[in-house]
Amino acid sequence: MPDNMFLPPSKLQPLITKRESLLKANGEILAVSVETRKSALVHQATEIIWASCDSISVLPYDSKRETVLLVRQARAAPLLADNAVILEACAGGIEDSDDDIEAAVHREAMEEMGCKLNSLVKIATVYINPARMKERAHLFLAGYTQGSARAEIRQQDEDENIEIIELPLKQLQQIYKNGEIQCPRLMMLYQALQLRLSS
Repeated sequence: MPDNMFLPPSKLQPLITKRESLLKANGEILAVSVETRKSALVHQATEIIWASCDSISVLPYDSKRETVLLVRQARAAPLLADNAVILEACAGGIEDSDDDIEAAVHREAMEEMGCKLNSLVKIATVYINPARMKERAHLFLAGYTQGSARAEIRQQDEDENIEIIELPLKQLQQIYKNGEIQCPRLMMLYQALQLRLSS
């Protein structure tokens, strides 16, 4: 288990005691039992985990025009919760055919936005939902230029119907200030972009 240089090591002594597969379908649903110990206290819990491939997400930014590229598509979860279609950062799973994580970023940007990226910057690797998902998301900022996003050359998956949204950064900033960003990847990438621009 990796240590964080800014934090003391955990004293919980976690141990996976049982792993049961409940369903396999484009990933796997697992029942995972974990035991932790702290002094004489022993705690046991079983959680239901969705285990699938790791993913990438990228926020392209045109520094000359001060615009960003986002996507929008119908997702079952926001529709169930709010009957909403939300703004998202471009994202997708890392495939076996990808040479590396950066290759997955370029492939997803081309598939979803028809966009050729430049100057990739890795921001972080995060667990989107550590309580329920094994997936790690690799987050990137990237550059793009006017005319480099062409919807007509996209190669979307058969189950995708994606809108490309180009916004002035100031408009995304207002959406953020209004508390209207609902995609966690977009939230983190927007904040990372603002930090870089202000430094």
